[in-house]
Amino acid sequence: MNCLTHSGVFKSLWTRPFFRAGNLYTWGVHSLGCGINQDSQGDQLRPRRIDAFNGNVQKVYPSEYFTAVITDNGDLYTFGNNNYGQLGLGNTEQQQTPQLVKYFRDKGLKVVDVALGSNHGVALASDGNIYTWGSANNSVLDQLLCKPNGLGDNYTNNLLQPQIVQKLVGTPKGKFVSAGINYSIMVNENNQVYVWGAGKRGELGNGCSLNFKYPELNPIFEQLTKSGYTIQKIKSCFAGTLALLNEGIVVGWGRSYYGSLGVRQQEYVVTDLENYSPTPVNLKYFQPNEKVVDFDLGYNLSLFLTDQNRIYLSGYDETYVPRPIDLPKDEKILKFSASNNSFAILTDKNFYTSNEYVIPQQKRNLGFLFKSQPKELFESTNIEQFGGGYRVRYAVVNN
Repeated sequence: MNCLTHSGVFKSLWTRPFFRAGNLYTWGVHSLGCGINQDSQGDQLRPRRIDAFNGNVQKVYPSEYFTAVITDNGDLYTFGNNNYGQLGLGNTEQQQTPQLVKYFRDKGLKVVDVALGSNHGVALASDGNIYTWGSANNSVLDQLLCKPNGLGDNYTNNLLQPQIVQKLVGTPKGKFVSAGINYSIMVNENNQVYVWGAGKRGELGNGCSLNFKYPELNPIFEQLTKSGYTIQKIKSCFAGTLALLNEGIVVGWGRSYYGSLGVRQQEYVVTDLENYSPTPVNLKYFQPNEKVVDFDLGYNLSLFLTDQNRIYLSGYDETYVPRPIDLPKDEKILKFSASNNSFAILTDKNFYTSNEYVIPQQKRNLGFLFKSQPKELFESTNIEQFGGGYRVRYAVVNN
């Protein structure tokens, strides 16, 4: 990261978007994580509206087999697989339909942000504190292997409902949370970055491969903050993380599956399987002075939007650094989503999808885009947001 050592005051190019609440549609490879009450555990390949919500869905976070939803009044709902208590409901019963996580409402708290790992959850509440729940990786085999977890404390049993992360109590209030497989990240209002959990593949971005049971300050981001850099947006998926810094710089760390992080410094030389420190995304194919204003990260690919209304793709074992996606120049890019083996882009004129992002489509090279019809998929053209980094995807729509 010695290329990011300048000091000074930098400009933020990203503003956290405000989405209107709407109705929730889900679809994907595993129906349990879609919140659809059906006997079959098969795939739900076409979007279906979740009747439990009535135009009040504010934010959605799908993991591989379970999903979290924040409503416009700050309530948290979860559904899907619950073998380890990862739904935070106080039990281990699987839930095919959304269930209220009563813990926060009972304490008079609203949920501001949420992220899910493979078997755990992490939430930022209205009191500024961080709460975790789910798997403690406490089986005999897990203990023998010293398998870490993303809970942030020395728990010997799975957490069936949220618990405050004690080591973070009294620190500046949280601003963002992020999570992957057995690790968690929190960015606070002082732009400090706390990390905990698995670090073998560089997931914690702190320069080493150690696991951390308790939250620890990331020393590399401490130095970057002193140099004027701050995190504007952060997202983890599986074992990798991307973060957008001010001045349109994107860094990635952890495991770069199929080039998903876009950080390979020599395009045709394998250098990016594990990245233990925040590494700048390779901008080889960007235009001069072009800045990233937003990004999204899926399981095996990522998308980067620039201030020149251009969007770039990295990953899917097709490209290991971001390359431009060919779209009509007269269309303004409004929203986009990176997922598992596919992506989607909404412009002011069209809704483009690749591979099987929305409906069963013939698998093609990622450069081939289908023009999907939002009205047919979601009964409306008013798409507020859409996403899903794994194999369950969603759209929030105003019907």
